[in-house]
Amino acid sequence: MEENKHATAELTAERSLEIITQQIEQSRRDVSRRTGQSLFVAGLCTMGMAIVVAAVNLILFENGYGGLGHLLWLLLPAVIWLASRQSNKDHEPAPVSIIGKLVGKTWLTFAIFALGIFIVSTIWNSILVRSTTPDVFMANRIMMGPIVILLMCMAVSITGWILKSGWLVWFGIIAGLLFSTGLYTGIGEGIIAHLGTAKSVVMMQYVSPCISVFLIALIGLMLPGLMLKRNK
Repeated sequence: MEENKHATAELTAERSLEIITQQIEQSRRDVSRRTGQSLFVAGLCTMGMAIVVAAVNLILFENGYGGLGHLLWLLLPAVIWLASRQSNKDHEPAPVSIIGKLVGKTWLTFAIFALGIFIVSTIWNSILVRSTTPDVFMANRIMMGPIVILLMCMAVSITGWILKSGWLVWFGIIAGLLFSTGLYTGIGEGIIAHLGTAKSVVMMQYVSPCISVFLIALIGLMLPGLMLKRNK
């Protein structure tokens, strides 16, 4: 009789431990999916904004106002917040994890730096263009595109470290070096110059940052977000 009670107690303890383990694993998956959903939505919104900005820049370029479309980037944080809120509306609240917090703080820090350099460079370049010659302006302007791209890729790489995703870490590093260097040196414009006209070179200056942002958001935000949503 005592042996049966002891065996029953052991089975009960084992079953309780199994249930607790399953609940912890399910909670981990829920948190992982919620983090993936946030990255996925942010990636989609960023890609969509890149397309809109590029299209607006091309339209405004024909009217002599090329580059003004980049002001639409200021709306991106609000767009991502609204889209994230809408996508999570029908889901049960998930526990807040340290992983989700770290990823969120990483991209919040990027947004603050990117917004800051955007504002500072816009003000500085506006002052230069009105008070100096074109040669002085070209020599002293702040090229915000390469800086923002580098910051974005750093955020992607840090996200990779947080999620323990080696390929994401290396993508952020390699993409940051390639895209920021390409934008700063004007490699894309140089290639276009050999293949097209002077007009197409100027148009490329307004579109190339959008192409870079689109690709980084696709591979560095949307893809890992999709993988986390599917819990792969």
